[in-house]
Amino acid sequence: MSPSGTALWLLALGVVCSAQDKPDQPVIVYYSPAEFDKPTVYSVDDTPSAPVDQLPAGANSTAWLRAARAPPPKQREKLIFAEEFNKLDPEVWGHLVTGWRGGNKEFQYYRNDRRNSYVRGGALFLRPTLTAREYGDAFLYTGKLYYPDCNFEPCVSESGEDIVLPVQSARINTRGAFSFRYGRLEVRAKLPRGDWIWPAIWLKPASNAYGAWPASGEMDLVESRGNANLKHVRTGETQGVQKVGATLHFGPNSSYNIWRLTHWEKILERGDFADAFHVFGMEWSPAGFRFTVDREEIGSMPVPPGGFWDLGGFDKDPGGPNIWANGTELAPFDRKFYIILNVAVGGTFFPNGMVNKPYPRAWNWTSGHPLREFWEHRHWWLPTWKGEHAAMQVDYVRVYQNVP
Repeated sequence: MSPSGTALWLLALGVVCSAQDKPDQPVIVYYSPAEFDKPTVYSVDDTPSAPVDQLPAGANSTAWLRAARAPPPKQREKLIFAEEFNKLDPEVWGHLVTGWRGGNKEFQYYRNDRRNSYVRGGALFLRPTLTAREYGDAFLYTGKLYYPDCNFEPCVSESGEDIVLPVQSARINTRGAFSFRYGRLEVRAKLPRGDWIWPAIWLKPASNAYGAWPASGEMDLVESRGNANLKHVRTGETQGVQKVGATLHFGPNSSYNIWRLTHWEKILERGDFADAFHVFGMEWSPAGFRFTVDREEIGSMPVPPGGFWDLGGFDKDPGGPNIWANGTELAPFDRKFYIILNVAVGGTFFPNGMVNKPYPRAWNWTSGHPLREFWEHRHWWLPTWKGEHAAMQVDYVRVYQNVP
C-alpha cells in the first residue's frame, strides 16, 4: 500500500466509535454491555421529494477513495433501483411475518397489515401499534396469537411465563426482487420519535456464501433509538433520536462479530432525526465503503490491509483458516445484498448502560418477564408515541452504479 493509502487507513481506524449490539439471526443470543431518476440536492425539510433528473454538481461516488487509490477515470452513474413509494408494491417489497424476536429479544411481532405498513403522500410509513388495542388487554395475559401468513418461525405468540408480544410492527425487504453488488445507496427518511422504538435501514446477503451470520456480512445504513432523552450513564452522551449509527458486521461466527471497528455515528447539534427528513447514503465499491448523512461523510472504510480477516485478528482468535480466502479483498462484502426496512421495539439494543428520563427503562432482564413489565409500565412510554410521529417515514430508496 502507498504511503497515502496507509495514512487513510490509519485515519479510518481513528474515527471508529463504540456502539450497541444488534444482530438479527434466530440462533444468536446477543449481549450488550449488555434491506427513475438521478438525484439532486434535496432539502431536509418535512416534505417528500419529487423525482428529479440530474446529479448534484461534482457528485462522484469514487472521489473519496483518491487518497488511497490512483484517481479513477471519470464515470457516470446509472440508476438501477428506484422506489418512490407511490404505492407499496408487493412484487418488490416482501413482508416478514413472524413472532421471532430477533437476536435482541425484541417486543414486537412483524405482520403484513396496512395499520403497520402503508403509503400516503409519496412516503412509506412503518408504524408500531399495540396488540391490546386489537385483541384487548386480558388477551395479552391469557391468549394465544397465531399468524396465518407466517413465513418465519415461530408462528405463534402465547401467554405463559410472560405475555403475548405487546407490539405489532412491520419489516419489509427486497429479497428475491432486488439485490445488488457495489453502488451507491441513498435513502431519504424521517426517523420515529418514541421511547424504546428502534428503526433500521440495512442490508443482508442474498446468499450466505461464506456461512451464517455474520460470516457473510451485514451492512447497517442507519439505526437509531426513538427516545428523546436517553443518555450514556457514564459519559452523558446522547443515545436517542438525536443520534444515528452506521455499521458493518463481520466475523467467522456470532461470537466474533467485530463491528466496533467498523461503526460510525452522527449526532445532530440542533434538533433530532425525527424533526425532518434526512438523506442517508452508502457508497460501496471494490475498494471500500463511505457512509454519509445529508451527503456529509460520517465514516469510511477502505479495504483493510490483509482484508477483514486480518482486521478482526481472526487468525489469532479464534484461529483456523480464513473463511474469506476464496473471495476478493473486500470479502465478505463482495457478494449481492438486499435491502431491509423495519421498526422494532425494545430488546437488548437498549442496554443497562443507558439512562432514560423522566422515566427509567420499563423492563428488567433479570425479572423473567420483560414483556409484561414493559406493558405494565406503558404509562411511562406510551405518551411519547404520538401518532405517526412514532412511524419511520421513507420518501425514497435509490441505488446507483457507476458505468464507463
